[in-house]
Amino acid sequence: MRLSVTTDMFNYSFNPGLDEKLCLFKGHGFDYIHWCDNWNDDVIYTGDQMREYAKAVSDHGITCLDVHGTATHEYSIDALDDAGQRGFIKLLENRVRFCSEVGGDAVVVHPLRVYGPNLEKRVHRSKKALESVRGLCLDLGVTLAIENCSRDDHHILEDYFSLYEPGFMGFCYDSGHANIHGNLDYLMGFGDRLLVTHLHDNNATGDDHQYPGWGNIDWEQVSGWLKELDYDKPWNLEVTHNPGHFKGTMDEFLEKTKKSSRLF
Repeated sequence: MRLSVTTDMFNYSFNPGLDEKLCLFKGHGFDYIHWCDNWNDDVIYTGDQMREYAKAVSDHGITCLDVHGTATHEYSIDALDDAGQRGFIKLLENRVRFCSEVGGDAVVVHPLRVYGPNLEKRVHRSKKALESVRGLCLDLGVTLAIENCSRDDHHILEDYFSLYEPGFMGFCYDSGHANIHGNLDYLMGFGDRLLVTHLHDNNATGDDHQYPGWGNIDWEQVSGWLKELDYDKPWNLEVTHNPGHFKGTMDEFLEKTKKSSRLF
């Protein structure tokens, strides 16, 4: 089975540089990555940075499958103020361009939260933000992958998928979020739109992002579903190192993560 790992695997503990990370991934047999650096900040990649990162990935013999889009508290998909919406659109456009430069085919986007005030207006604002990048996505051949994140956001996904065609929008399945919110049965209905996988484990009490087998996710059910779909991209392990959960080295954590894929 072909597997991918997320580039922010060690960003919250050892914090190695890009070249060191790529060497570690390649050295443990991971030929694919999901770019997840800067997923929660407002960093804008310059053209030079995009080319530099793309060259580094290529020089290490690694393929970037997809890129995680970014949003902040100030710049969100459903921002009600114009400055917040413009900031989100600028970030999303930047990641779409970067995805094309680095050779990926999808950018992951977090949907708005169902719960909270002004839902109808926030849904409208989110669609306006998404539609603003539609032309760019189609021109560059980059699809948006909407991720399941919160309780009942499958209703938002249903709405988006009924409105937007597969060539523009698909689904990012996050196993940890589905376990926390207990909505896998609903999410399995989006299998025909699946573009990106975020596979990681938890105990349904926190978003721990640990290797399969660490928590209580039913991996037989998850892997059986993915295999039934004939999902042909490498399966991405969105596993991140947390010294509170794993005391070993980066090499040891990567080896543990790789061995955990036997559950698939």
